[in-house]
Amino acid sequence: MNFDLSSPINFASSNPIAVGSLIVLCVGGYLYMSKKKPKSFPKSALAKPGLVVLHGAGAGSTVVNPSPFVLKLQTFLRMANIEFVHDLKNPCGRKNKMPWIELDGEDYCDSTFIIEFLTERFNVQIDSHLSDEQKAVARVIQKTVEENTVWAAIIYNRWIQDTDYFRQMMKLSWFVGRILKMAVVPAIKKSMYGHGIGRHSAEEIQHIARGDIKALSDLLKDKQFFFGDKPTTIDACVFAFLANVLHGLRKDSWPAEMVRNEFPNLAAYFERIKENVWPDWDEIVSKAGSKK
Repeated sequence: MNFDLSSPINFASSNPIAVGSLIVLCVGGYLYMSKKKPKSFPKSALAKPGLVVLHGAGAGSTVVNPSPFVLKLQTFLRMANIEFVHDLKNPCGRKNKMPWIELDGEDYCDSTFIIEFLTERFNVQIDSHLSDEQKAVARVIQKTVEENTVWAAIIYNRWIQDTDYFRQMMKLSWFVGRILKMAVVPAIKKSMYGHGIGRHSAEEIQHIARGDIKALSDLLKDKQFFFGDKPTTIDACVFAFLANVLHGLRKDSWPAEMVRNEFPNLAAYFERIKENVWPDWDEIVSKAGSKK
């Protein structure tokens, strides 16, 4: 069960001036929209034949994307050398989640489904050398990270323990931050309780996160990437998670300090992918940080 980070990130990355009112409208109309899907969906003005148009959150002042799922897809697209543009309009797709993409007049939702589709559509070969056993391990890693670790290490810290940092990172006003706390945080708490992670104490949640992150560290060991010297799709997934732990939370937050101090091989792994796949990282976050 993936928690959709789109509710808070959507409005933070689109129009900072109108974000407050949009959040209120979104919360008020969410149930209606989830039951009645539009027959047609707005198409991007950037669309052209053969070009992937990615919709989702924009960059923050410390991380190139505050959504692990959007960042996973962005990283995969870069790894696979698939041309794409990032349209910040309509960040959420038909499933009221992000990311989603447009390609040749069709839209596709969910980062995993999108990657599967693009792998076939563009004959992507970055996983072609993996054995069936390695593909199975990658599947287990992905599900652990996206359906458990993200909740314990990112969602819990970002939206329960330290809600102010997201506002600061996304350059949102104090007023918008208050709206986020009133409209979004209660919904996240409810989702966390439904997931099960929200039924645990802070110490237990931290214990769960440490166990998952230790498992990642033990699997990686001293390898360049999870399956050797070449990055694969699972590396895009884990990179996006680590990016949001190390740069999408406060530097002195317990998840960030845990990775840096207890699992230095993961911190080095993150830096390796950042340098190779995101050489423009500093430029992107600097531009996002200069927003007013």
